[in-house]
Amino acid sequence: MDAPPPSPESGAAAIWTRRAALGILGIGAAGVFASSSRRRRTPDGRVRLRYWEKWTGSEGAAVQALVDRFNASQERIFVERLAVADVFSKAMVAIGGGDPPDVVGLFSWNLPAFAEAGALLPLDGFAGAESLTAGHYAPAIERLLTHGGRLWCGVNSCYTLCMYGNAQALREVGLEAPPATIEELDEVGAQLVRRGGDGRIQRAGFLQNVPLWWPYSWPLLFGDQLWSVEEQRFTFESERCRAAFRWISDTAERHGRAASNTFARGFERSMLSAGDPFLTGAVSLTVQGPWMANFARQYHPDLEYVVTPVPVPAAEIDANNPRGMLECDVLCIPRGAPHPDEAFEFVAFMQTTEAQEFLAREHCKPSPLAEVTKEFYVGHPNPFVAVHAAVAQSPAVSVLPETRAWKPFSDLTVAAFDAVWMGGDVDTELSRVQARGQEIADTQAARRKRRGRL
Repeated sequence: MDAPPPSPESGAAAIWTRRAALGILGIGAAGVFASSSRRRRTPDGRVRLRYWEKWTGSEGAAVQALVDRFNASQERIFVERLAVADVFSKAMVAIGGGDPPDVVGLFSWNLPAFAEAGALLPLDGFAGAESLTAGHYAPAIERLLTHGGRLWCGVNSCYTLCMYGNAQALREVGLEAPPATIEELDEVGAQLVRRGGDGRIQRAGFLQNVPLWWPYSWPLLFGDQLWSVEEQRFTFESERCRAAFRWISDTAERHGRAASNTFARGFERSMLSAGDPFLTGAVSLTVQGPWMANFARQYHPDLEYVVTPVPVPAAEIDANNPRGMLECDVLCIPRGAPHPDEAFEFVAFMQTTEAQEFLAREHCKPSPLAEVTKEFYVGHPNPFVAVHAAVAQSPAVSVLPETRAWKPFSDLTVAAFDAVWMGGDVDTELSRVQARGQEIADTQAARRKRRGRL
């Protein structure tokens, strides 16, 4: 959904890498240097912080409300939020060029690349950071905020993927909730298909390419984590990954490969809009994030739907430890930030229970914190937020591979998914992704070793 970061060969990445390699200052030295040379103040004498964030619209308004709350809470610091598109690429250039913002909102998958290049200040180097490292976050969230044994970011909302089901369509086949297992999902998905007189799909039950946003996520349902931390290797050729993509191929075969592909492509531009296939009833079952509640309320307030954890193979179901994928948005302090201590004060404010629960409610998301107040769930705008929260807190939840090779690897999975859907050999496609992805990871690891990075 977001533009990819610049490739290692691009000008932006080259500038960033060269500057990062020219002898990054220590935390204390960087803070002193920045504070003494480029401090900015408002007319009333406050330290002015620049905060780059990717959100716009209602999501951006929710963040701005917290910025306003922080600004009103004290008289020493004033935060200015600027909505920035392609924020991670622009942050790379700004940090490399020596003019970074004080705080930047990134994605959790950006962390390995930024941390290993020395482009961020680790939060655990600031006084008061112990409050963020003593079980403050849900365990899986803490994994997403740390790298190389250090805490680099604060959280700025999180999401999990769950199964959304059209309640009316499910009642047609005698169900009150989406299937809990892959086997049941195949059976129910086939029963829910409706075709026109010409044989074209008018309503799909469940298709893994609606939407085609997380082609790498399906092996997680089968229990593969995509990456071995111990071996520093992708695991895309594992039997669990193969099982997942054979399941994808079987789904395409049952629905007609070309017909189902055409059907899915027809909705590429209407996802999360008034024409969204799930919101309009064109698809009865889909895997989506908690934001779906926002769009349902906005575009189809009368839609009756049910949310459950994603299905897993019947032999591996564990209702107490649901599977799913977890990601989060993060708040970081760039290396060379003009006001690092004040920036940390703002980031720490954003990590409080009050701030996180406010933002999560406004975004229809679960809380990323280890402890949640009872009031958080009362009147929450997402009626199924507890389902997403259970996945986020589950020991079985999956996070994306903690490697800077992740983004190019994930891009490779898109082509593999398309090829398998249209009848390509599963083993061949997965082997191709594994080989190229591992080559990228190994090359980056070798460069990192030469430079003495994490």
